[in-house]
This record gives sequence, C-alpha cells and structure tokens, in this order.
Amino acid sequence: MKLAHGNGFVNRGRISRIKEILALCAQQLQTSRVSVWKFHHDPESIECEALYSGITQSYDSGLILTQKNYPSYFRAIRTNRLINVDDAINDPRTSEFSEHYLKPLGIRSMLDAPIFSSGQFYGVLCIEHTEDIRVWDIAEMSYAASIADTLSLINEQENWLQARDKLSLLERMDSLTGLENRRFFQQRLAQDLKSEDQDRQRAIILIGLDFFTKINDEHGPKSADHILRVLSDRFDQNSSSLNYRLARVGGDVFAFWVSRVENADTIKNILASLFSLSSAEIALPDNTTIQVSATSGVFVYPLANTLMHDPIRSAEVAMQRAKMKDRGGVSYFTADFMVELQESQRLEQEISDAFDKGELHSHYQPIVSAATGKVVGIESLVRWQHPELGLIPPYQFLPLVNKLGLMSKLGSIMLRQACADVKKLLSENLGIEWISINLAADQLYDPNLAAEIRQLLSEFKIPSGIIELEIIEELISQNSDIVRYQLDAISALGVKLSIDDFGTGFSSLSRLKHLPVSKIKIDKSFVDGLPEAEDDQCIVDAIIGLGEGMNLNLVAEGVETLAQADWLVQKGCQYLQGYLYAKPMNFESLQEFLHKQ
Repeated sequence: MKLAHGNGFVNRGRISRIKEILALCAQQLQTSRVSVWKFHHDPESIECEALYSGITQSYDSGLILTQKNYPSYFRAIRTNRLINVDDAINDPRTSEFSEHYLKPLGIRSMLDAPIFSSGQFYGVLCIEHTEDIRVWDIAEMSYAASIADTLSLINEQENWLQARDKLSLLERMDSLTGLENRRFFQQRLAQDLKSEDQDRQRAIILIGLDFFTKINDEHGPKSADHILRVLSDRFDQNSSSLNYRLARVGGDVFAFWVSRVENADTIKNILASLFSLSSAEIALPDNTTIQVSATSGVFVYPLANTLMHDPIRSAEVAMQRAKMKDRGGVSYFTADFMVELQESQRLEQEISDAFDKGELHSHYQPIVSAATGKVVGIESLVRWQHPELGLIPPYQFLPLVNKLGLMSKLGSIMLRQACADVKKLLSENLGIEWISINLAADQLYDPNLAAEIRQLLSEFKIPSGIIELEIIEELISQNSDIVRYQLDAISALGVKLSIDDFGTGFSSLSRLKHLPVSKIKIDKSFVDGLPEAEDDQCIVDAIIGLGEGMNLNLVAEGVETLAQADWLVQKGCQYLQGYLYAKPMNFESLQEFLHKQ
C-alpha cells in the first residue's frame, strides 16, 4: 500500500487548540465573535478557518472573502496589519462589508491582528463586537496582538510536527514509489506471523523485472524510474481486490504479502493478475512505449519440515532460481532450497556481526588543491576488515547492508569515526581543511540526524565547518521539501554539504539552487574519458560552467593520469581526487602521508 502523510491528526489537534483560544479571547474581551482567517489557495482570498460565536457558544468555518469584492479591506490588512476599527460600518477600510456582512450580523466594531506561519503572512485574527460601537484601547489591542502571536506559535509548532511526521514516514517509505520499504514491510510480516493463528496459510510473492539493467542503459534512469512508478501504481490500485499488502523490496523487485491463502487457486489467480499488470504497455516520458516482463518467486508459509525463517529471503531465493531457469516464469520455495538460503543468511549474519565486532573501518582518500597540489581535504570511505577474507571493498557488501536496513547505523559509525580521526589530525596541525563523509538516504530521512551531528561536534570539540556531508544527486530530485528541511537543519549547524557523483542523476537545477550546497563532485565516469572523449569533455565542461555560475566549488573524482589533471586544471576545476595522487588508506597510513607532505 502507498503510504500517506499523517497530518490530519496534527491538524485536528491544532484546530481544537485554536477554538479554545478563540473562546477564551471572546470571554476576556467580552465580545461576541472571534475568528481566524487564512489566505485561501491564492493570495487574493481569505477563508474562515474557525469562528467562535459567544452568543450561541458555537463554532463555524468555511466562509471565503475575495479581494475582488473587498479591495479596501485587503489593502488594509496588507499595509496596516493591525486594524482597529471603532465604527466598522462607516470606516473606509471595512464599510464595503456593511450590506452583506456587518449589518445582517449586527457587527459594529472590529479589531484585526496579523497571524504568521514560517515567517510568512498567514492570515488574521478577527475580533468583532456587536450591538454598539466600541472604542478599542491600548490594552485591548495589545491583548489581541498577543493572541495573534500565540496563534502564530501554534502554526510554527504544526509546521514542525508535520515536518517530523514526514521524516518519520520516509523512514518507512520507498522514496521513488511511495510504497512501504523493505525494512518496514519486514516488520509487518513478522508481526503477522506472530499471530495466534499459526496454522493459517500465508504467502509472499516477489515480482522481479527481467533485464532491468538493460532497460536502464538503453532508456536512461529517468525512464527506468518512470516504469517502476507506473507499475507500483498498477499494483497498488489492485491491492484491495486481490487482498495483498504491497512493498518495494529491491531495485526492481516488488513484494506482495497474502495474509490468508484460501485455497489452491488463490496464489495462481494473484500471479495471473500481477503478470498481466506487469506486461501491459507503459508509455515513457519520451512518448515511446515499452513492454516489460517479470519473474516471480513464491514462499508459502508454513512449509513442512522447515524451521521458521525470513519469508522475503525465501521468496528471493525462489525468484533467483526461476531467473536462472526460465525468465518470465514462477518458482516456489521448497525444502531443497534451504542450503542456498542458509548460505545467504550466513552472509547476512556475518555482516551483522561485523557491526558488533568493530570490523567496519574508515579509509581515507586525499583531495588536492588544483592551484597548489597540496592535500586540503580527505574523503572517508568504508572498508570491511573480514577476519578470514581480509579487506573487503564496499561494492561487495554495501548492497547487503542496504538490504538489511543497516545503512543508517553504518552512517552513524562512519560519522563518529570521522570526527574522532579529524580531531587527531587537527591536534597534529596537519592542515586539513575538510573531511567528507557520505550520507546515506536512510540517514537523510532520520529526524534525529541534525541532533546526532550536533552531539558529535560537541563531544569531539571540532569546528563544524571542517565536516562536509556528501549526498548523491538522486536524493535532491525527490521529496525536495523533506530534503531541504533536513539539509537546512544540518547547514544551520555550520556543516558543509556537497553533491556526490554529479551528472549521473536527474536533479532539478531549480531545486539545486535553493539547497545549502557549496560543492559538487564530478563523477569518475565522466573523468575516465578525458581528455580525448568529446562527450565527456562536453559534460564536464557543462558541470564546471554550472559550478562557476552557481558559485559552487568543484571536485573531480577518479583522476588517474596527468593528462586528465592538466585538462581539468585548465578548465577551472578547483580540487582533484584519484589514484594519481593517492589511493584510499587506513588512518595510520594517512597520518604518515600527511606528515611527509
């Protein structure tokens, strides 16, 4: 199922508090009507959000006033903000309300004060007195202003709660499709399997797209992402009629949890529908169409003569068997697959143990100034020191860490290690200007990230400006409001931000220019062909021009030859990183390297 933001509860709580304040205000000022008005969907109309009537002791809402019908009032609230009107029927700011509003309701005097939200003019608190003309004194105007300030604070609190709820939601949501992610889906399954009805037959179905890497290469990441979104919508729209829960558990893999298998045809019918939905034509953004095929793995629980284990992993093993044998087909997990599953689970256990045993370490690669050739920065890179296999590079184990939902935990380890190591470098006066640490998507969607960074800066007593967090370009192309909220919170600490692997994603420049980013890193794939390849020249030229135009520093990754370095320096790239200067090294080797420099 697609996840939705839970702001309704927050909003209902807000309205309840507003109503209490309106009733209190009416009582304290001994007036008949107090209301809150907010600007509607456009700045030329305002809507009554809540109105309290002291006469009937009831509430109302929904009335809309437009600037077209009441231009003088709209002009007044925008210029004067605080409006004290003793004789509302004859005052030029409010007289246009006389026939259709003031006289029918017996309103003689008005006192309006401005309400704000996120620093913007949100609307007005409107206090209305009936029966006789009332001359508002300074104390009453001050009281109205304080009530309006309280309402502004409620708005700020709601904005904070909504942002927190969005971040919490994103911990459970796949950012591309809006479906549940693997980690949250895993928790759902575990809860269902703990139910008292242990003998009830259940099933998990995985649908994995065939040759999706080829589709990505031929049509581009944008079209590949579009295909996944279209399929997620199709599957989600049919979830109620087919009675399954839905998640995206891998790059091109969708999971379907059938919590009750009624008979032998239940899974067969669901599979037929899913294959039909998968194979239907999809219109791409470039106005072409494509058909995709899929392969399925199924695990039915309980399985005779087997112990309890991970249903998703079981279905994955079955799906991989199906892909090796017959793409487009279906494979059911059987007891014969247990050896393969146990090997997979052994690897998962090893990487989990690696966290507890401290086998994950930081290696560092120097970054040099193009102007001086001196090392000015370092990038933190994770390595796994396996007790038997030795040093394992990240591409071999990070996919498994991500699958296990441990990326945020790994990110926290790397952050702490980087802060501890940079403190040592500073104490040795080794002249490092910054240390870059990669920020995982799970970390960026963690509402406690900014607090965690603040605590580390305080604990290790290092300047915030020496820390630079790298985010991949894909993250700024989705959920821009959430990403910006989090990045603003980090930037407010004084921590620098950069975009890693720039040019490989499809980020919007309109979003990029509003994010607190100071640096972009040119991906190695574009540097590899320099200086001969014309395509790479054009791309890197464009990225450097963009950086100059937006006042962003540039780091070229993967520099391996003098010819590449000379071309990049000539074009104006400020920093270079790659094997030409140094390979990633452990901390002790880095200290020795920097001392020699």
